[in-house]
Amino acid sequence: MIEKWLPELLIAFLVSLGGTYLLKNWFNKIKFQQLVIRNSEKGPDHQAKAGTPTMGGAGFILTITILFVIKQIFFGSMNPTSWAILLAILLYALVGGFDDSVKIFEKRDEGFRFLPKLFAEILAALVAFSLLLLGNFDFVLHLGFVNIQNVVIFGLFTIIWLVGWSNSVNFSDGLDGLATGLTVIAYGAYLIVALKQGNYDVVALNALVIGALLGFFVWNQNPAKIFMGDTGSLALGAGLAMNSLVLNIEWSLLIIGLVFMLETLSVMIQVGTYHFFKKRVFLMAPIHHAFEKGGWRMDPKHPWNEWQVDTLFWAVGLLAAILYLVIWL
Repeated sequence: MIEKWLPELLIAFLVSLGGTYLLKNWFNKIKFQQLVIRNSEKGPDHQAKAGTPTMGGAGFILTITILFVIKQIFFGSMNPTSWAILLAILLYALVGGFDDSVKIFEKRDEGFRFLPKLFAEILAALVAFSLLLLGNFDFVLHLGFVNIQNVVIFGLFTIIWLVGWSNSVNFSDGLDGLATGLTVIAYGAYLIVALKQGNYDVVALNALVIGALLGFFVWNQNPAKIFMGDTGSLALGAGLAMNSLVLNIEWSLLIIGLVFMLETLSVMIQVGTYHFFKKRVFLMAPIHHAFEKGGWRMDPKHPWNEWQVDTLFWAVGLLAAILYLVIWL
């Protein structure tokens, strides 16, 4: 079965490795760089990251897209489920790319305004969902002991799922290599699921994603030479959500994407408690910054470096993915 995914992974790795190198140099030249980094007494000092090229997700997403299209033309079966995953990735990359561009060209920390961005994400989810209508996809939503087969309900769930998980991965993209490593693990889990189901087009796509991310990681590891930006993080989250949907294991993402979910919950808890009680539960949110600021003890006197935080979060993500594959697969 290794021949079903290893060639795609290796080719994507090599193309992404070289492509990201060229992209980071070009972005440095045209000043596509991180402009504003959180830097205050309340948070970790990331000022050294200022000026690092961003929007690196454009490189690995272009790699994935070109290689997948080539494979599908010559060797694929044109399965709509794999194309739905790719379309979700591309559409959310466009939303993230616009967001990154606003930050760069308008020189502000916040990009796309909340409501327009939410509308764009909903529209992207609808378009990606519509591709499933072209195939013989069974629109069955698995809710524990009850399965609901209804196109409208499945479509509404798809919107919620893609918008939610794309932003969850985006929350996790705050340290060098963190989101890259976590998404490699998650896509690896879905590659195994697709392999077991015999959906080899999805296997190939996920292998391309993993390979491209590993090539990108060489330049994104601490100290990062390039960031993926919202272009990459929103796209990767949408791809994971669509994976869980087309493989008919929607709730698997609650386990496989455990770290992403915890990151999101930490933000929700922090915002909620501060809004209503003017108190903060965590030193910072998302929670990876809390560990960066105070380590296990949550004590600012004992901060962690980025490698320590990354290693902990990658380990949790890997254990969660293995747990799902061993127990529920």
